[in-house]
Amino acid sequence: MPPSPAISPDLAGGLAEVKPLNPELGGITVVLPVYNEAATLDATLDAVFAFAGEHHGARFVFVSDGATDETNAILARRLQGQDRVTALIHEHNRGKGYAIAYAMERIRTPLVMFMDGDLAYGLDHIGEIEAALRTADAVIGSRKESPEERRNTRKFRRLSGWCFNRLVRVGLGLPFADTQAGLKGFRLPAAKAIFSRLRLTGFAFDVEALFIARRLGLRITEIPARVSRSHRKKPSNVSMWREPVRMAGNLLQIRWNALCGKYR
Repeated sequence: MPPSPAISPDLAGGLAEVKPLNPELGGITVVLPVYNEAATLDATLDAVFAFAGEHHGARFVFVSDGATDETNAILARRLQGQDRVTALIHEHNRGKGYAIAYAMERIRTPLVMFMDGDLAYGLDHIGEIEAALRTADAVIGSRKESPEERRNTRKFRRLSGWCFNRLVRVGLGLPFADTQAGLKGFRLPAAKAIFSRLRLTGFAFDVEALFIARRLGLRITEIPARVSRSHRKKPSNVSMWREPVRMAGNLLQIRWNALCGKYR
């Protein structure tokens, strides 16, 4: 991994670092990476506070990855005095994979997971991840499109996703139905082993993390991931032309890293 990012000085003092967590307390920590989510962040925080109030074993860590809008200001204002909902602030945008790996270094609860910071997948998935981790080292959220979702998803986007999944299966030997859903959970030792070996920081980090998990012989299972109705209509910032080419290059990089022994 690259060196740890600098902490924005105006958000130091409680927000810059996750408070140490006692592993004897048990529970799960949920990492939520965010970037320029000011428009929806208040609603997300309301949902997280409500969930944390009802589930005392859950902790939440927002990771602001170089946001340039009001995201950091909202976190600073809303998280004052919070104990089980905290944040890490990056000055510069370094990628979703970097943000999650940076948080993983600091977590101490027995279970950890990450989910998209705009709650594309509802918080009800947390209990399902916890349950699956009773018998697995890692859990993958796997999307299964309903007829409604297929109607609301562009054909090119569906086709590019299908092609990428086939490349992952053939090129890296990963048999999973969906590697890219922003919903994954781990037992803490598994998370430490995986993310300490991570080399990619962009969207293909999911594939690399699963590739590493397989090489380590970890037990991996899949659970259904349900995309929230509101998120289905949210426009994507990912280029449907450039991103597939970039991710194909990432797959080659993963294979090369493996040949060079970087995942040992």
